[in-house]
Amino acid sequence: MKLNKIILAFMLTIGLVQANLTATLHATKGNKAQDVSKMMTKLESIGYSTVAANTNIQNFYYQKFKEKNVEMISFFGMVNKKEIRELILKNPNFGAYTPFNFLVYKTLDTKNDDNTWFGHLSPSIMLDIIGEKDKDSRTKFTNMITKLDKLANDELKPTQSKKFEMVKPLIATPITKMVKKFKKPEDMETFVEDFISDHDMRFSKHHFIISGFIDLAFEYDDLDLPFDRYDAYWVSLLCHFEFSNSIFNRGKPEAGMFAPCSIFFYIPKGKNELHVGYSSVNNWMSGFDFKDEKRIKYMKAIDAEVVEVFKEMGFELETK
Repeated sequence: MKLNKIILAFMLTIGLVQANLTATLHATKGNKAQDVSKMMTKLESIGYSTVAANTNIQNFYYQKFKEKNVEMISFFGMVNKKEIRELILKNPNFGAYTPFNFLVYKTLDTKNDDNTWFGHLSPSIMLDIIGEKDKDSRTKFTNMITKLDKLANDELKPTQSKKFEMVKPLIATPITKMVKKFKKPEDMETFVEDFISDHDMRFSKHHFIISGFIDLAFEYDDLDLPFDRYDAYWVSLLCHFEFSNSIFNRGKPEAGMFAPCSIFFYIPKGKNELHVGYSSVNNWMSGFDFKDEKRIKYMKAIDAEVVEVFKEMGFELETK
């Protein structure tokens, strides 16, 4: 009986740790940009592909802001199209991490930290952010992520790791969702194309860029896989260079696991409603130890700006 209680206590502790885990990053000595590129060529062997490979972003930071505080930082938008399909059909919020970001960076501090760090947000925090409670779906998503972890560890052979724990609980609504009603168009494909063009133009005026894009409805149609819950479903990767430079290039490169922001759009089958959703920037502050009030205020202002652009386009916040 005593042994059973000890085992139960241990399992509860493990569960608590997982629930509070922002991420585990792994490291291998030196600049491993070439090894990472080689690893990316093997993604297909585990059913993965990249929606976007935004590499050596430190060069863009330097060109635009004349700052260089990291030796290397790259973002890879990872997706396993076949395995995520079933999960998105059950819960459209999985689009917030389809793709999810695989972060790779190396600081300039070669004396104290001459390592390339790599990894992503923990599956548990991604699942908690999108509000997925179904045990089976959580297990399938976690197993899907584990395949990538195994490949990364096999190829990059890490020698050390570090954990990031949640510094405070997620807010009540960690995923922002909005909806726009529209009149039934004569041609849905043209409607979607016109919307995307308008969306990209409006955000560019606010100094955002689209750093990646995937039309999942098109992808599944091309693969002859059913995706009939939606008339349309796509994901845009939204990036704001000034915003990202102010964080990743100024002492918190690990926060890049939250970026670029995957903003998912979908039209439920037979409904004249366009839904949009994405992970709130408040999650960054829950997941990492942000203390600079000026920086926090700026982060919240950029998050609010995204909402305002969508409101300009006729979206309203979902309250449920």
